[in-house]
Amino acid sequence: MARSTLIYFLLLLAACSPQEKTAEKKTPQTMEYRGMTYVIIPEGDYEVGEKDNPDNPLRKVHLKSYAIAIHETTNKQFAEFANATHYKSDAEKMGYGKTFEEGMVDWQWISENGANWRYPFGRDADSAVNKPDHPVTQISGADAEAYCTWAGLRLPTIDEWEVAARAGVKSLFPWGAELRQGKKSHANVWEGESHRKNKLDDGFMYTAPVRSFEPNAWGLYDVVGNVFEYCSGDQPGAEPDTADVYISGRGGSWWCSVNTCDYFNLVAIGSMVKHGSLANQGFRCVKDIPFKIPSE
Repeated sequence: MARSTLIYFLLLLAACSPQEKTAEKKTPQTMEYRGMTYVIIPEGDYEVGEKDNPDNPLRKVHLKSYAIAIHETTNKQFAEFANATHYKSDAEKMGYGKTFEEGMVDWQWISENGANWRYPFGRDADSAVNKPDHPVTQISGADAEAYCTWAGLRLPTIDEWEVAARAGVKSLFPWGAELRQGKKSHANVWEGESHRKNKLDDGFMYTAPVRSFEPNAWGLYDVVGNVFEYCSGDQPGAEPDTADVYISGRGGSWWCSVNTCDYFNLVAIGSMVKHGSLANQGFRCVKDIPFKIPSE
């Protein structure tokens, strides 16, 4: 075994071995894959959910080791996949995607002809080519799964996402109990009493470049806000046999506000039409650990 390979194996082994109950307070190791940094979440028991929350009740879950991307999949990354495979997204096949712009009433979205991941707000708006480091949007859950398969990755489960997003904290947000602490913006969400006007306190109208805000304690960016992130698996209590119709999403987005879709936290679990495409939905990926770690 080459020395570099042995060192990588030993680092991964140390990070992925079953952990003590204090594992959530330790900073995990990282690894590189296809030009992306991944945080390795050790195998162990973790607390997820919230007391008396019917959609995500407080509970303990046991997770195998996995590695999760430090930021959402970008326009540049998805373009590499589309160019290599000539993939056509659901929005491209249907000829439209759902878009929104400042000034619309709350919950109003329109079907915009020509809107897809290349032109998230339609042909008359800015192209994704000019925003390579923004999270890719107008991606359906099926499109996200296709990208993951091509890249040797997968979507996180709803529990894997929450454990990584929490990074050991029990608060509603990675930075504390409140969305805003002082005058500082911690995430890209809608800043306004309604969607008629965005105060732009966080500096962004729509998507922001990934890594625009401080990461959580384990080095993950934008786990709250920017774009909803698709996850595999249904929320507790969901109707069975709906996986082909709906897909879960977590973390909220730039569109979410305190008076409408307040899903920009570590507890809420959204549900989206799996083949639907909106300008506030994206994803981040998980890499399975490539070998079984023996029990201690």
